[in-house]
Amino acid sequence: MSLILCVSQQQNDRPYRFSVTGIQVYTFEEVLYHVYHHWKQSVDDIASPSLAAWVNDVLGLSFLGTQIEDIARIESFSERMLAFLMLIEYFDQAELAAIRPHLERWEKRLEWEAYKERADDLMVGGEPGKAIPLYRRALQYDENVSVLNNLSVAYMQVKAYDEACRYLERARALDKDNWELVLHYGEALIFAGRFEEAKEVIQRLEVDAPKVMDADILYLKGELALGIGKPAGIKEAISCFEQTMAIFPREYYVFRLSDVYAKGRQFEKALKILERYIKDKDNNVPCLIKEAELYEKSGDLSGAIRAVKKAIALKSGRVELWVWLARYHRLDYNLPKAEEAIAKALSLDPLNERARMESARIQKNTGRTKAYQQLLKSILADLKGRYRAE
Repeated sequence: MSLILCVSQQQNDRPYRFSVTGIQVYTFEEVLYHVYHHWKQSVDDIASPSLAAWVNDVLGLSFLGTQIEDIARIESFSERMLAFLMLIEYFDQAELAAIRPHLERWEKRLEWEAYKERADDLMVGGEPGKAIPLYRRALQYDENVSVLNNLSVAYMQVKAYDEACRYLERARALDKDNWELVLHYGEALIFAGRFEEAKEVIQRLEVDAPKVMDADILYLKGELALGIGKPAGIKEAISCFEQTMAIFPREYYVFRLSDVYAKGRQFEKALKILERYIKDKDNNVPCLIKEAELYEKSGDLSGAIRAVKKAIALKSGRVELWVWLARYHRLDYNLPKAEEAIAKALSLDPLNERARMESARIQKNTGRTKAYQQLLKSILADLKGRYRAE
């Protein structure tokens, strides 16, 4: 056996305090011990200039202070942490090998969570097409149920239903007892036109799913009736959705019931559904957007413009609201107002694809053919560049 000497041979009464744990240490060996046993809480400290300065100025170990500054520039989290732990021969190879897989798993988690967070923000902003490649990148780091589910939702929103089914199948393989995933899978199957498979999913839900999901199962049955499209499909869907609403008037189900009435050209009933179930609907942006869509479908563009203006009054910073307003003005042949609205949208986000496409349509309608063609060419070039990068 041999002695392990302290790297600093002088007494020290000025401690370093770790930022998260609050633990005070007086030697570099204590620093390493803390980092090894509390590595999640030490992430910021090992890259902190204050630690490097303490090691350099208080402990008098300038050679280690310089190395800590160099280590802080290592991009990989796991490699940065291991390099720090190996600054002196304090841990043996077995101890370092034991901690390495934990660090690598954490690094992967940090990566997928970052991609997922960016993708989730795009979904909230109504950009599922941009969210999809980010979710897929997240999956390269971790086969995660929440990422798989959100990716399937994004594919549903861009009407790529078979892809949505595929990723939900992968999610279900990871979490067989998750009834929410079964429900989502049934919905994706319906929209993909795989009705027999959807029926089997619904039957399983009716037999085995918890009672709390009764409203969701009724919703699926309504969607199935619509998808199959038999003569009584709309009537059956309305019945199912109304039963759903009696149990749980969830906002999405309210909107689907109003959509079904609109599908049957019953626009007045569709609008009344929103009034009946959405409290304070004039202060509810998603409800006002749905109201605008219903007015547009009924041919009442003035109503659509009023609804989206109310939404803008509540959320003036949302680009998509200005794009919708521009579109409704264009369809109503009020091109000066359309140009005003799209200019506002582009001032908020000059690279927004929907805003640029609507701007191109307005240019075309105002007879500016050359400007329309140049803008369209620019949009297509950007799209190609993005997809090559992905």
